[in-house]
Parts: sequence; C-alpha cells; structure tokens
Amino acid sequence: MPAGYLQLSQSELDARADAAYAMYGECSVCPHRCGVDRTRGEAGYCGQSDRLLISSCVRHFGEEMPLTGSRGIGNIFVAACNMRCDYCQNHLISQEHMGQEQSYAAVAGEMLRLQALGVHFIGWVSPSHVVPGLLKSLALARRRGLRLPVVYNTSAFDSVSTLQLLEGVVDIYLPDLKYADEAAARRFSHIKNYVERSREAVLEMFRQVGPLTCDATGLARRGLIARHLVLPNDLAGTWETLCFLALELSPATPLSLMSQYRPAHRAADNPLLGRAITPREYEEAIGMAQDLGFATIFIQDLQSALHNLPDFRRAANPFPMKKAHNSPAAEA
Repeated sequence: MPAGYLQLSQSELDARADAAYAMYGECSVCPHRCGVDRTRGEAGYCGQSDRLLISSCVRHFGEEMPLTGSRGIGNIFVAACNMRCDYCQNHLISQEHMGQEQSYAAVAGEMLRLQALGVHFIGWVSPSHVVPGLLKSLALARRRGLRLPVVYNTSAFDSVSTLQLLEGVVDIYLPDLKYADEAAARRFSHIKNYVERSREAVLEMFRQVGPLTCDATGLARRGLIARHLVLPNDLAGTWETLCFLALELSPATPLSLMSQYRPAHRAADNPLLGRAITPREYEEAIGMAQDLGFATIFIQDLQSALHNLPDFRRAANPFPMKKAHNSPAAEA
C-alpha cells in the first residue's frame, strides 16, 4: 500500500504544510496554544522557534513488530517537547534540548537517507510541537522521491486542528496515552488538561485511520496502535485508560502495554516514581487488557536489556539494542 501522502497532489501537500506553518505566527500547534510568534524567534512552552531541532535520525528496531519488520523504521527524534515528564528516559533531548537545528531541506534529506537504507517507514518521534516543520520537510522530500509511509509517534498531547491537517498524510498513529487523572498529569508531567486533550486527539487519529491493518507478512499498512506506559503504584490509571480505548475506540485496536518504565531523570528522588514496576503490576495490566477483550496485546519482557536507557550523546546510535522490543501476547 503506497504512503497516504502520495495519494494527495503535491500542491495539496504543500498547502497543508503552509496552513500548518501559519499556526506558528500565533502558535496554536499543540494544546498549550501559547500564542507566541515562532516565525520571529519567540518561544512558548516547548522553547522552540520555527526551526527544527533534531537529535538523531536513525534506523531503529525498538518499536512494535509491525513497525520494525526486517529492516527497521527510520526514526527522526525531535528535540524539545510539549510535556515535562519527571521520569522521561529521553530527557537529554526532550528537556535539555540536545540536538542540532536543521533546515527543512536538511531534514528532508535525512528522510531520503533513511529510505535509501531500506527502512519500512519514516517515524516522527515526539512531533506534536513541530508538525509544521515536519510537514514542510515531508513536502520537500516527496518532491525528491520519498515514498515511505509516515508513523506519528506521540505522547498524545496533540491539537485536533493540527491533526486534521495530517489526514491522508500520516498512515500510522502511535499514541501513548499516559494518564487517566488530570492531577497525576500535572504533578508528574507538568501540564494541564492532558486527559481531555489526549483523548480528543486519539479519537481524531482513530477517525482518520481506524485500527491497525497489516499485510500478509505482518508489516503495518495503516491504522492506529495504542500504547500505554505502566507506571508504578498505578499512577497512570491503567484500568481507566484501557476502558477508554476499548469502549470509545475498539478492542480491535492493537494495544502495546509497555513495561519499560525506569526511574530516569528526576524520578529517582520521588518515592512514588523511584522504582521499576513489579511483575505483579505488569501482569495485572495484561489481565485488564484481556478482560476488556483486546484482540492484540503487545507485551515486553520486564528483564529485557532493551530497557537500557538511550544515550542521545551518541546521536548516530543512541540505542544499545537492535531488534523489536515487544511481541504480541495475544491475537484473535
């Protein structure tokens, strides 16, 4: 199945990118709606202008199996973020802004380089605050021969109006629904209205693409995979989140239950966050998903070395392992 954006005319893709870029003028790209003029170098919550700050562009094998296949996914790790999670394993890039400013043409070139390596997809990682720049880069890359589908890998704090510009552009959405409780989101990720905004965003993503479909080899074609990071002491509100996904989307939506939480960044000093999850906590989360009838559940080995934290000081290869980090526990 060809990439969705190839079904659009080049002029339509350019128009989408221009409409998104106009949002930078009084920034409303993400739910913070800071109102600053990023085209003039002003910065809001994310700390970014209209330039793209990129930390790493690599072939990656750490996503779900339908996304890694045999040749991996070409992930573009964007620096900065519109959340400030105390436990962020990518804090070097998300909060310390480790990366290099690149022109849209240069990022387009990185997409083409990754395509030449043979990856199955181009992955935009943490794109919520820089969608206009990524769309501009994609439009340039398409002119130069990019053909790979786009995976939108997000913490789900996305604006519906921005996502609407991605309809027919993004083939696969990969949102991580982090919280079911607003107080927890404010306390541990320092944002307001996360639950309401993230659920609105995921519903819009699902409206666009539906649950994931795969080809005969098991490689993703189009759709949504829902992620949920299990936190210690049930701080994420796993049951409520899984109920939302099952009842408001569909239990046919593949669910990726992530056990990879480690007390990174500021979490080690927090008595609620200062430990990994236990086998019992993870087994309970799997049991909840099974009780709700999810047809496909991707699970992780709690002891896997794949949980080693990335080191983005090694931009060419920040990840220690090179194979898919999770596998389906159950499929209908």
